[in-house]
Amino acid sequence: MKVIRSKAGKTLEIRLELDGNLIKEVEISGDFMVFPSDAIEELERKLKGRALGEHEGVVREVLRKAELVGITEDDIIDAIWDVAGS
Repeated sequence: MKVIRSKAGKTLEIRLELDGNLIKEVEISGDFMVFPSDAIEELERKLKGRALGEHEGVVREVLRKAELVGITEDDIIDAIWDVAGS
């Protein structure tokens, strides 16, 4: 698990379980807001089974239609890299 503080001061928490280089489970939470509210759940579903590195494109694809308040797509991408490397 990794908890980061975004530049906007919001908390982003990433729980990540890997199987080799593949994302087996991922949970994204925090005190940020996202509209539509189910965008993070969709992102979590689409990240499962993807290789690290592919997550960048998936995050951008899923969240391009969503509005993030308090965090950015880059915050999520970087946090996944951080958790994977720790």
